Amino acid sequence: MIGGLAGWSKVLEMMPTAMFVRDAMHRWVFVNRMGCEYMGVRADDIVGKSDEELFPPEQAARFAAGDEAVLRTHEVVETEESVTDPQGRVRTLLTRKTCIELEGAPHVLASVTDITELRESEAQIRWLACHDALTGLANRTALFNKLDAAIARAASGAGKAALLYLDLDGFKKVNDTYGHLAGDELLVQFASRLRGLLDLNDTVARIGGDEFAVLVEDGGHLDVETLASSILTLASLPFDVPANASLIGTSIGIVPIDADAVAAGEMARKADSALYEAKKGRNRYVVYTDELDVALAHRREIELALRETLRNAAGLDCHYQPLVRACDGKVIGLEALARWRHPRLGDVPPVQFIAVAEETGLIGFLGEWVLRTACARVAPMADIFVAVNVSAVQLRDNRFADMVLRLLAETGLAPRRLELEITETAIVNADVATVRQLKRLRSEGVRISLDDFGTGYSSLTLLKDLDVDKVKIDRSFVQMAPMADDSAAIVRAVSNLGAALGLCVVAEGVETEQQRAFLRDAGCDELQGFLFSAGVSEEGIAGIIGGYPTPLPDYSAG
Repeated sequence: MIGGLAGWSKVLEMMPTAMFVRDAMHRWVFVNRMGCEYMGVRADDIVGKSDEELFPPEQAARFAAGDEAVLRTHEVVETEESVTDPQGRVRTLLTRKTCIELEGAPHVLASVTDITELRESEAQIRWLACHDALTGLANRTALFNKLDAAIARAASGAGKAALLYLDLDGFKKVNDTYGHLAGDELLVQFASRLRGLLDLNDTVARIGGDEFAVLVEDGGHLDVETLASSILTLASLPFDVPANASLIGTSIGIVPIDADAVAAGEMARKADSALYEAKKGRNRYVVYTDELDVALAHRREIELALRETLRNAAGLDCHYQPLVRACDGKVIGLEALARWRHPRLGDVPPVQFIAVAEETGLIGFLGEWVLRTACARVAPMADIFVAVNVSAVQLRDNRFADMVLRLLAETGLAPRRLELEITETAIVNADVATVRQLKRLRSEGVRISLDDFGTGYSSLTLLKDLDVDKVKIDRSFVQMAPMADDSAAIVRAVSNLGAALGLCVVAEGVETEQQRAFLRDAGCDELQGFLFSAGVSEEGIAGIIGGYPTPLPDYSAG
């Protein structure tokens, strides 16, 4: 055992990381060569000095508190914190402290790893995933996350809100006449005006080419029509671009968010419906009412038809899309996709009937039917797993885990061959009961997949804290990855972190061989998309499970 400082010094000098030793009085007694390089000092500059002499008071106090904890408990203490080094640079450090004895007296041995660049990269990735690159505003994903939260608060009686959809009138003429650079500059200036008009707690987003959205919370003095009038005025003021100011205006659709609001998608649809009405007159706002939304009647028709269908499952079907192993093109799994053909309504898109099912409480029945059908179909297929999407509404049912395990027993599918795909937002917002159910399912062997990763909270460090087995990178990043540096950076970062954490990384929305090659080289484990196959009926499964080992023609253009 090494007893004296001289013995420790020889060992610590060989360590490839910064190492420090402080005594019980918080005086520095040793720093190795790597530590000196990191701090930009010589050992003689700091040995014998106290933390108070080297660092700002608050920082020195934190160091001392950490040392005291180690000296008191003799346990290893690991912390991450931002510190200011002697040169005034702010860095993020991962520090690991332990207690050692030198010449019969307790000392603190610390190893320090500088993770500043890692944290800066993560912050940049999070920003890119949740913001519009041109204007710096929130993007559609961030808006919907905030909208979900506002709806939840309104449902609990904690406050109301309003969603405004905006479309610039005359923007296309500016783009066509003066070019895209002028159009982009106009968008940036309009975004700045919107941001300056609203409180910091309000959300301003760019959700399309010249489409914006505003989510305002009611602090007890919300006058949404006055706000809309102010926005109309802002849009009519001259812009510093080579275009005639009279060409520009905006149309606004408004939907109040109160206790009756259910789903973000429905609120967005209503705002869009009001915007459509506003654009009939241009440069005005319209507040949503049921009377102006023809689609509402269609939604009710879907609800009634879906209730009838779920009684006998007539017209419901599962289609299956292959999940392909990236390294060799072998099909290793199938994702089950709900489909519905009604004798009167025809083929109803999933985005419509699933949203209606969530809003009306029918999602539990629909989800159970899909899960039973998919498990029964895949059970006889050796070495193939099945992935089934699960709604956040389903997770709130405290019988969900029981239902899943019961269906696995009934169909004979091994739990390890079932993946439940859950959106990032649903997992992050899950309550204690939901987390307990997911942990129970994982303990039984069921795998949990984080769907659409990057469109929600988009924190890479979040992955290590979640009980999941797989992450699916959202198609919006996948399709742009070979061409856009920010999307490529996100794909590589998720792949690298997934590998480090032992998570399987899936890229969905693969449509071209160029994307396939990039994703494989970036480290993705599995691929999914139209390049391999669209979803096929049960009868078509045999034709899609043979594998895709060779480059395929690019059908995306045709």
